[in-house]
Amino acid sequence: MISHFCSYYFKTVTCCFVLSFLSHSLFAQTTQYKTYRSKVLNCGDATFQVISQCDDSIDGAESGSAGQIRDSCSSSQLLINWKGQQKVLNFPITTPQQKNFLEHKGYHFNSVIQFGDWAPQSLACGQAQGITGYFVIVNQATTNNINQEYRGKGSLSEAPIVLNLNGSFTSDSIKQKIYILQEQNKLKISKVIGANAIFADEE
Repeated sequence: MISHFCSYYFKTVTCCFVLSFLSHSLFAQTTQYKTYRSKVLNCGDATFQVISQCDDSIDGAESGSAGQIRDSCSSSQLLINWKGQQKVLNFPITTPQQKNFLEHKGYHFNSVIQFGDWAPQSLACGQAQGITGYFVIVNQATTNNINQEYRGKGSLSEAPIVLNLNGSFTSDSIKQKIYILQEQNKLKISKVIGANAIFADEE
């Protein structure tokens, strides 16, 4: 009798605990995370848009020069549509070489982006003499304070990701050429959109 009672009691308590946990998790998820969408970047035959699920539990509590500061984003993705073909890239976006270098400097690359991690900042549609077609520069940063940003070797600020219109990485030789032309102010940038996830509002 006692064993049956204990078994029943244990199952009941366990069930109540699980239901309470699930309801709390669902409540927290629906109340704390909000979908933020950047404007759509039209570049050649492609469109690019950043969509992020970010914590807005302290919405309006802290603002910087670039807008609202958030604690974290459960996900942040770059949606690409090129001639009807769709592709999704997860932020932070980096080459294996940059990722390895920055991880050794203490940066983290997880699907959940915390304040201080590399996060999307802006997208730019560009052209350059000697380079066929359009390309997209993906600017990422760890802070909206330029004086605190790491801008040394491997930095995703100083050496941003450059994508072809189909969402693939440009070749290293083309990317290096774009960097040089950028320093010389010889890139033709037709459009730039803000795409901040962690430290600024998206429209």
